[in-house]
Amino acid sequence: MQSQKVSHLPVILSLLLILLGRGWAAPLESVSPHGRSDATQGVPGGTSPAMPVGDAGAPATQAAIHLSPKQRQMIGVTSAAVEQTPLKKTIHAVARVDFDERRLTDVTFKVGGWVQDLFVDYTGKAVRKGEPLLTLYSPDLVTSQEEYLLALRTRDQLAQSTLAEARNGSRGLVDAARRRLLLWDLTPQQVKALEERGAPQTYLTLSAPASGIVVEKTAVKGMRVDPGMKPYRIADLSTVWLYADIYEYEIPLVREGQAVTVSLSYYPGETFGGKIAYVYPYLDTQTRTNKVRLVFANPQGKLKPGMYANGEIAVNLGSTLTVPESAVLQSGLRQLVFVEPSPGVFTPREVKLGAKADSRFAVLDGLRAGERVVTSGNFLLDSESKLRAATSMMGMMGAIGMGDWKMEGARPMEMETQAAQTRPAEKKVGGLTISVSTTRESAKLGENTLRVRVKDDAGNPVTDATVNLEYTMDMPGMLIDKAGAKHVSAGIYEVPVRFSMAGPWGVTVSVQRPGQAELRERFTVKVGG
Repeated sequence: MQSQKVSHLPVILSLLLILLGRGWAAPLESVSPHGRSDATQGVPGGTSPAMPVGDAGAPATQAAIHLSPKQRQMIGVTSAAVEQTPLKKTIHAVARVDFDERRLTDVTFKVGGWVQDLFVDYTGKAVRKGEPLLTLYSPDLVTSQEEYLLALRTRDQLAQSTLAEARNGSRGLVDAARRRLLLWDLTPQQVKALEERGAPQTYLTLSAPASGIVVEKTAVKGMRVDPGMKPYRIADLSTVWLYADIYEYEIPLVREGQAVTVSLSYYPGETFGGKIAYVYPYLDTQTRTNKVRLVFANPQGKLKPGMYANGEIAVNLGSTLTVPESAVLQSGLRQLVFVEPSPGVFTPREVKLGAKADSRFAVLDGLRAGERVVTSGNFLLDSESKLRAATSMMGMMGAIGMGDWKMEGARPMEMETQAAQTRPAEKKVGGLTISVSTTRESAKLGENTLRVRVKDDAGNPVTDATVNLEYTMDMPGMLIDKAGAKHVSAGIYEVPVRFSMAGPWGVTVSVQRPGQAELRERFTVKVGG
């Protein structure tokens, strides 16, 4: 016998894989005149094992969960509604303060010579445009000044000449000499002073071309300089740039012109506002981030290059359907939520989600506004759902002649409604006491007889009631069978049923006495293999 089981193992495993990987192909409910679903006709006994079909969006490998209020409280299951809410996401990034490259100015020499005096003699000094930086002795510059003075005297001497060519030529020499001095960084005021003085100036004063802070200084007193050398670099810090790194999954939410707020730990409680000036068109392959350049006004100079700041970019995603983050189970390949279509019933459903913001996910597909989803206890529900579905699969194997195979170690959570039917399950409803049991010790796979006992408040048997049953396997897409019970004796009603799978079955008993409202109560019968 053991060797037979081993030889059947590949077939059974293949069957399980097929069942887990495809949907069930049977209608939900179609009841025949005899109380059984039409889909079960044509097989011995009047029923056949149903094939798994998940509820809308539910995985075929998971079953619905039914919990009583007490069970729900024990597990700590809570739920929340799917709502249409405004979704706002805040992107956080660390930013580094740097110079505004457009406001950097280099001071360079146009002529060679020697540095005589230094007026700006240290790095970090603030200067204004036109402020003297140093004096330079340059033989070339002295010669150019003398040529300019000579051109002026020649122009004056030829002013009364009768030859127009001579007058025009002398004026051209003056203009050329003047342009040379201006190109060598003499200011118009210095050229005018040279004309009034009538003698060359030995030392040229080099002035600041822009206002700002001296951030680089290479000039020292007495040094020899050549054309093109850079003695100073001046930075205007009234505006600064900040560089922030944005993760690649957040790049679609960032665009030029967006407002940015930064805060620094050294200025507690104070924030600075700016905007995104440029999003770089390439990614850092090591950090998987995209560099973004921010522009901030800095009138008080509090933002200093080299500082680090915490940046926040507020993104308005508009009003959309959302669910709490805690409601979503992420498996890597799918996103799952447990929907509560009715009190105490929880159905797994795959959903498609969008951006996450403020601890909520945008819903793209799978849910509707107003539906309730589980927000806590869903991990336990997920495990229970899978175990129940697996137990039902093994029960189906029993129905096709492999009932001696069992899943060792896989047991759904056993609470009050999941106990083996060794004693009647009894409940009070609307002044009646209703109990459900089987005629034999416990429910087994195949044909069974369910016994319903009905008593009134005084404990007297109720013999004039109409008793009907609805029973189905506790998993998505299973058929609902119906049957009417017959009164046997002393308030005891019996009805033949057939359980096609092992596992928990939901049995709903309806009792209606003449002239009174119908009473309904749900029981769970655990069927063994």
